[in-house]
Amino acid sequence: MKSFLLMTTFLTRLPIKVNFEFTEEDFIKGIKYLPIVGFVIGVLLWCVSNTNYLIDRAVTVLFVWMFYIWVTGGLHLDGLADSFDGVFSNRNKEKILDIMKDSRIGTFGVIGIIFIILLNIVLSYFLDFKLLIIIPVLGRSCGVISCAINTYARKDNGMGKSFVEYSNFKDAVFVIFITIIISIIFFDYTLVFSEIIIFSYALLLGVYFKKKIGGMTGDTIGAVIELSQTFSLLLFYLLRGLIF
Repeated sequence: MKSFLLMTTFLTRLPIKVNFEFTEEDFIKGIKYLPIVGFVIGVLLWCVSNTNYLIDRAVTVLFVWMFYIWVTGGLHLDGLADSFDGVFSNRNKEKILDIMKDSRIGTFGVIGIIFIILLNIVLSYFLDFKLLIIIPVLGRSCGVISCAINTYARKDNGMGKSFVEYSNFKDAVFVIFITIIISIIFFDYTLVFSEIIIFSYALLLGVYFKKKIGGMTGDTIGAVIELSQTFSLLLFYLLRGLIF
């Protein structure tokens, strides 16, 4: 329970007050709870989507993703922007890592955030709002999967170091299992095939970052989470009518 609360307070802005101290062991154990944190976020997004009964659908979708940015504090979007600035700079590994560490946002970072948010809004408009429950679960599971096949790319310490160093094969299997269980409960077996594709996409992202910068960082974890969520929405959109 402590580990779950740690991850929830670390990855969201939910007003949770705790009166006990956390240890590194709690953090390590908490990695496998990322899809559960995603489930909490997903349920909240679905709750916001129910305003569709009162206002137009387009406005509802906008409110959903505005709430997502608030509840996550834009943490993963920040990582996405930094990753885009670094990767698309066409520099060597060391320079890419330096650019990613820079607190200033560049052109590619702005473009990345704009396109991801726009895609999320547009694709969500055409999908069943119930799918919002599973989207954050998939994103955070994909983050763990990408870390499980990687090492930490930086020589110095960073916010994502513990995530990368302590994510392992067992964690990857566990988050995949939890994600599939949640999807079966809420959507029966219709999503399992598409989830296999999404998990494979996360592996490819992990391999890409390993070749590009030698591993994963806190920024690339955020990038994998956001890219995987948008990819999930796109895949569900393309497969709508076939699996739903």
